[in-house]
Amino acid sequence: MAGGQEWRTPPLWGIGLTQKVNGHTNFLHDGRARNLLEAVMWHGGEAQAARDKVNSMPKADRDALVAFLESL
Repeated sequence: MAGGQEWRTPPLWGIGLTQKVNGHTNFLHDGRARNLLEAVMWHGGEAQAARDKVNSMPKADRDALVAFLESL
């Protein structure tokens, strides 16, 4: 159960259809991330290590990660 400072991440299935279904590409609970890579970069706390790993990837690898997410 999430407390007041925690957010549950819903399953990522269908995340690549966000623009088509919802007419926007705003992500996170408050819509502040304008795309999937920004959504990753806004993470901290328990996700800090994963965010840092993505941040240190070569651009081609980050692009491949976003393409994978968009394929879900």
